[in-house]
Amino acid sequence: MYRERIKEHCGSAANILALRRAPEFGARLFVADHLRGKRLVRMLGAVDGSGMVMEQSAMDLLRPERLVYGYERLMLAAFAMVPEPRSALLLGLGGGAMWRHLHAYLPDCALTIVERSPEVRAFARRYFHLKHPVILADAAEVAARSRGAFDVVLVDLYDGGGAATMPTRFWQTCVEALSPGGCIAVNWAEFVSRDTRAAEARTVTKAAGRACFLVERHSRPNIIQLAPIPRRLSLDEVRQRYRRFARAHRLPKEDRDTFSRANLRWRYPVI
Repeated sequence: MYRERIKEHCGSAANILALRRAPEFGARLFVADHLRGKRLVRMLGAVDGSGMVMEQSAMDLLRPERLVYGYERLMLAAFAMVPEPRSALLLGLGGGAMWRHLHAYLPDCALTIVERSPEVRAFARRYFHLKHPVILADAAEVAARSRGAFDVVLVDLYDGGGAATMPTRFWQTCVEALSPGGCIAVNWAEFVSRDTRAAEARTVTKAAGRACFLVERHSRPNIIQLAPIPRRLSLDEVRQRYRRFARAHRLPKEDRDTFSRANLRWRYPVI
């Protein structure tokens, strides 16, 4: 059943490289090569007991450093909010897409990666070119002992049940892990219920202060929350910071054009 569902999702020509139970993740994980548009990509995905397939990460096989998903480019905006991002905490590994991109374009930014599932880490190392240490631990525990340590914190925490359940103080500890002037980017996936996203987004804003929301202009988008945002900045200035950041680090054109395909708002819901 699982292979059939993967083929239905990825296409009948998909090459399934691995399919394994992942108890810590709460579902079966798989790796499959398939065509996405005209590009050959390698997907890390999950399939639950009901046969529902969830995409976790993807890698362009011709350009492994390229970000396949648009929401990942929106998360880069957190780096644009920091004058000189020297350190970043990545909570959630997936297939290592953000690590590959940052390693290529921000090589001087020290990255700390946290992942709870040993199966995810093993897949990322074997199939997705990951060559970086990964802390195998609970994200909340790492954030709690990282006060003032990071310029950027990226939160992308999902498992076989959807959004990972975090303790009440989690968002406050993420804020406390920031150095002065730092920024958090949170990925709210499209399959998370609207009420849950709204409630959690309010909690982040309360913990961090002023926040803004970014979303691509398509029918079922992920939403990225950036916080805190200095009160002196307007939405136009947020866009300008991103453009300067993209030029300074010579990001690829698809990154530089991110804001031409996205909405930017102060309040949730964005669309």
